[in-house]
Amino acid sequence: MDAAVPGLTNAEWAKKVSVPVISPRVAVWDLGIGESEVLSFAMEHPEFRAMVDDKAARRCAKTLEIQTLGTGGMLVIAKRRGLIKSVAGALDNLRTAGLWLSDDLVNLFLKEAGEI
Repeated sequence: MDAAVPGLTNAEWAKKVSVPVISPRVAVWDLGIGESEVLSFAMEHPEFRAMVDDKAARRCAKTLEIQTLGTGGMLVIAKRRGLIKSVAGALDNLRTAGLWLSDDLVNLFLKEAGEI
């Protein structure tokens, strides 16, 4: 199970939606079911951004002109809005949970968050 699932399951702000049909334009990319559902939903609801970190899913989104937001970007926005105190702490937790993040990418997020 993805490390984020327990936190999202209990988050008051998170809303589970069903995606009855994966878009054929997404299906040809042979992504995981989660990425395929997120991208298909975002195609049908362009007012939302697809939150994906997977490299292939991000390539698919770019090709299909689906707006995306990754976990790191979401953390920077959360810090700017005062929802979290530290991007560094959240990134450390993600790394501990098994998410691979390069040091350069971590430094970019910390710079954007004003933590370095």
